[in-house]
Amino acid sequence: MKKIDEITNHLQNKMQAEHSVEQYTNYFKVSSSNYLKTAKYLKAQGFDRLLTVSSVDWIEEGNFEVYFILHSLSENIYVKVTTEIPRDNPIIPSLDKIWVNAGLHEQEMWEIFGITFEGNPNLKPLFLEKEPEIPPFRKDFNWREIAEH
Repeated sequence: MKKIDEITNHLQNKMQAEHSVEQYTNYFKVSSSNYLKTAKYLKAQGFDRLLTVSSVDWIEEGNFEVYFILHSLSENIYVKVTTEIPRDNPIIPSLDKIWVNAGLHEQEMWEIFGITFEGNPNLKPLFLEKEPEIPPFRKDFNWREIAEH
């Protein structure tokens, strides 16, 4: 059995992950309660490169999709893990104790989407001079108001 098949079986059976494959990338959707456990499992399976942590604002559904993309150098496998969190309480565990570069990605997501990554000690402004009332990458941010000033 291939390594990715073992990983897929584990994530589907233990984390109730949904799985799909598109253009050399394995996609896994997990519950927010399994987000951190999934990350720790994948790190233990040799996914040593965190490429990004990012988010999408699904305002109509009332949630954020938070995701991270990993690469295993030894197996040359890419995976994307997604989860959903509510817009009105956007809190998710930090991955910075697993991959050191996660902290900077999470800091950016905190600043532009207002997502709190619990356990990340560095959630402070990175790019913005002053904090807007609504983070600027949220779909309900009024960019026209800012542009007029």
